[in-house]
Amino acid sequence: MTIYKIKNLRFYPKTLLYFYFGKILSRNYHVTIVGGGNEVGQSVALSLRTQPLISKLIVHDTVKHLPGIVLDLSHIPSNSAIEGYVGNDTLESAIQNSDLIIATGVTENPGLSAKAAFNLNIDFIKTLATCAAKVTPVPLIGIVTEPINILVPMAAEVMRNNGEYDPRKLFGITGADFLKAKALYATENNLKPENCTVPVIGGHSKETVIPLLSQVKPSCNWDQKKMEEFTVKFRSREELTRNVMKGWSPILSTVYSVSTFVQGICDALQSRPTILHAYVENNDFGTSYFAGLLNVDQNGAGEMQRYSNLSQFECDLLERCIEQLRKDVVKGKKILEYA
Repeated sequence: MTIYKIKNLRFYPKTLLYFYFGKILSRNYHVTIVGGGNEVGQSVALSLRTQPLISKLIVHDTVKHLPGIVLDLSHIPSNSAIEGYVGNDTLESAIQNSDLIIATGVTENPGLSAKAAFNLNIDFIKTLATCAAKVTPVPLIGIVTEPINILVPMAAEVMRNNGEYDPRKLFGITGADFLKAKALYATENNLKPENCTVPVIGGHSKETVIPLLSQVKPSCNWDQKKMEEFTVKFRSREELTRNVMKGWSPILSTVYSVSTFVQGICDALQSRPTILHAYVENNDFGTSYFAGLLNVDQNGAGEMQRYSNLSQFECDLLERCIEQLRKDVVKGKKILEYA
């Protein structure tokens, strides 16, 4: 029987909280959640609190109530350490020596318009990317902040401008698309989700995400109309959820995808074969950024899976997707010109 107790509690400038629970066993990796005080960040922190390969979970934000969030998380028995940092001037300290950074950001809700959330997230990612470029070695970075199509290229440009950028280490976390497609396909065909695979490629927006029904397993005998209906339903799922939630952005499936992403990264760092769904810098598909299933190892993103024998419907979607992704990437880079 393991008894957990607080060994020490220290306060640092900007109310850094540090709790250490028990003895660290085989956990090896430090994960930092930047934006850990918002709704998404808190949920991500909860999901990662007891992940077996995380030896230290670090939570950073600028909100004054962050120490209370960290204290609350410390009440969850875990053999990992947890730290909290408050304020932009503590950001570099928070991410120093981290193996992985998760950036959350704010989401659209009835009190925060899409435009306002976008502007806040621009500043958030710009600050993080600038700081991350100063850290040696640069950790792996997973961005779940919306809009991913735009903010990931912007983050890359910020880091490149600050002299430290490795495209293998920057990810847009898009696993929710892959999981959503699997769940919806299983429901439509009365199958068990664990027995289904639905590749999803493109970007991370209604106009750019593409479920490849020609590549599903087990295969379906749907006609063209049924495939088009499924694609429309899949692409509209987030909008439908937001409407049902009376204007609140869906976050639970996103948080679950972040948890699986972190687990996958930890596996990759341990040299285990890992495949993750992510939006990364990739020039193989007609645009400089693209999402899909990719191999990940200790160095970060590797080769992305490719597919042949796409249907004409999928080819048409892909053509329009690439056109939109090019615009999104340019927008992400041009934001910096007016900042």
